[in-house]
Formats: sequence, C-alpha cells, structure tokens
Amino acid sequence: MSYAAVAEFTRRLGLQTPTTAQLTQAQEALDAAALEIDSWLGWDVNPPAGPLTTQQAALLSGVNIKRASEHWRLTPFGALGQGPALPAVLTARDGFYRYTRELAPLKHYDTTTGAGGWGIG
Repeated sequence: MSYAAVAEFTRRLGLQTPTTAQLTQAQEALDAAALEIDSWLGWDVNPPAGPLTTQQAALLSGVNIKRASEHWRLTPFGALGQGPALPAVLTARDGFYRYTRELAPLKHYDTTTGAGGWGIG
C-alpha cells in the first residue's frame, strides 16, 4: 500500500485527466516505491505498531511520490550506452540510494512500541 494518493501523484505528473490505464500505472508505481521504502526500513517484516505522526507521514508521502516518479519515467541506472561514437555514461549505482538519507530518521523507529528512537517521532 502506498503512502501517497494516486490523485496527488497524477497531479504532480501534470496529468489533467488521466486515463484508467494511467491511473493503474500510477498506482503500480506508487506501490513499487512503497515496497522499496518498507523493505529498506524493515517494515515489510515488522510494520509500525502505532500510527505514524504527521511529520512521518509527510516524509513517507514525499519520498513515495519522488521514487514513484522515477518508476513512472523508468529512470535507468548503471552504465548507459550513448552510441558507438560516445563513451558510456555512469549514473547512480542504485536508484533508491538517494532516498536512504531522506528516510534515515525513520530507520530506527521502534515498530513494536511506536517510539521514535533517534529519528522523527
């Protein structure tokens, strides 16, 4: 389940009247991004026990939308060939890596008690 609404995501993508197919693809992108977030935080195995604070929900929603937009555009990473006349361009080693710093405050969120640990909470 995603941390952001499809309507907000499609609005940020600039889709005035998204088709049913676009809405489905948008939800898939949001869900894939949320799965990456949950996996990195360890919440896929041990989800938070209590409700998230407003700040935590806002952080998760923002990262969810930003990462989902990369899935939407199918942003590649690694070595990208530019043709026979140009050398390959190296991009980020991991497309999700940039978000780990942003999510770090939630990494030590105590999922059993809902206590904030050293992060937001």
